[in-house]
Amino acid sequence: MNVLRVALPGYDALEETDPSRFSLFSDSENVLIKEFARGSGHISYDGTATITHNLGYIPFYLVYGEVAAGKYRAANWYSLFDGVWRAYADTSKLYIRNNVSTDVSGFQYYLFYDNLT
Repeated sequence: MNVLRVALPGYDALEETDPSRFSLFSDSENVLIKEFARGSGHISYDGTATITHNLGYIPFYLVYGEVAAGKYRAANWYSLFDGVWRAYADTSKLYIRNNVSTDVSGFQYYLFYDNLT
């Protein structure tokens, strides 16, 4: 069986058995990923939404931007596709930018926590 564990600071990944003391725990058929926040909203064309997280490190995040009515595409800072939605984070905020036309403006985001560095 393949095992992947990343314990939080102060815990031994080889000895610890409590999944809440891990950033990543995949001994079984599931993987523990801790969600910090989620949300959705709308941004006008050429606008930016700013979501404050204040985690003190750049978190793992997922952002989906609407590219057509009811159709979403993952957003990141650079896209090999059409690049109409942009998303990036720093140690305190998540930034989401809409470069799409004005008739599609919805976005959804998910922020995860535990500093893996």
